[in-house]
Amino acid sequence: MSSEWWSILAVFWGLYLADGLRGGRRDRLFFHDWRGGRRRRGAVVQTSWFFTPPAPAAWMLAAGDLPASLAPEGLTNWPSVSAARPPPLPEHIEVFRWEDIRRVEDRMGRIYINDRRFAPSTPGLTAASLGALARDLAPLSSAARAARLGTWHSTRFASARFGRRLQSALLRSRGLAFLNTTQAVLLAAATAYLLLDGPARVSPELRDALAGASPAFLGVCAGLHFIALAWFYRLHRRIYPCAGQERASLLFTAFFVPPQALRLRLHLTAGLAAGLHPMAVASACAHPAVARDLATATLRDLRWPLRPVDLPSTVVTIVRSASTLLEPIMLAALERQTPPLSPNSLLASPPRQSAEACAYCPRCGDEFTQPGARCPHGVPLARL
Repeated sequence: MSSEWWSILAVFWGLYLADGLRGGRRDRLFFHDWRGGRRRRGAVVQTSWFFTPPAPAAWMLAAGDLPASLAPEGLTNWPSVSAARPPPLPEHIEVFRWEDIRRVEDRMGRIYINDRRFAPSTPGLTAASLGALARDLAPLSSAARAARLGTWHSTRFASARFGRRLQSALLRSRGLAFLNTTQAVLLAAATAYLLLDGPARVSPELRDALAGASPAFLGVCAGLHFIALAWFYRLHRRIYPCAGQERASLLFTAFFVPPQALRLRLHLTAGLAAGLHPMAVASACAHPAVARDLATATLRDLRWPLRPVDLPSTVVTIVRSASTLLEPIMLAALERQTPPLSPNSLLASPPRQSAEACAYCPRCGDEFTQPGARCPHGVPLARL
């Protein structure tokens, strides 16, 4: 009996697991929690592909750094103030002045400026949003551009609204997650019964009773399936009122592929962090230690950025200007965290790991025995 059901059940549960796979060509920071709670206890993983824990109550969302630096003077695809390690460094360097931008296009997931490949398209920086920003900034003065960019960047560090949306989504989807968990448990029990050759192991009376109840069991599973889809439709419309096309696609897939209707909470949380800086996401949903680590990494990238010696001077100027613009915005975001984070405490000298060590890299934290040396990243060392 088990051999007859093996291929069907393998495909079913394979599709269930595959629904939790997320990723692409570039590294991102995936925040997740398999318990589905509302408290700040999410973990984070930096990878290009991520497998969400196989629990119907689990949630996951992705965040990424901007693959560019935006300053009043112009923009370049060399990033600044990044939380990821390593930052999203470009394969080739491009730099533009705002007034020179004539056309911004999206081609196969990449942003092209004036027919030159610039950077990958991300939720935080799309061709449409960059084109609109360029049209706004081109006629402005330098001071007006700085104010406009400051407002634009401030939305990326606004963690309070995101935190409220995430908590609301998790609270409203508790019933749906419980329903999906019930479905998964029922189907897992049926799977174990079939694969372990249950009909041959139980008494004939129980076997006949279970066989007679199988139509009712299938009817219950179908009914729960339709209830879950209707519930998901209502929640998705409330959380993403303008995403009608995406909602229709998700419902169509879930309707005809029932395994992918067992983890509907993933689709309710995955897009909530679109465009936000990873530090802002971490401050709202990650464990406090994780949020502190990401804040430290971001602050270190602000104070000691990666700047190779052969980096063009125009790029260095724009990156430095972008960092100067972002510094007060980021420091204000640190003050808004609970509890507030002090830059001095985040950048404090690490404890000495070796008796011979006398210096350390303030960017990566590695220790060295020669105070006059430089870290391989090119950062001057600081004394322990």
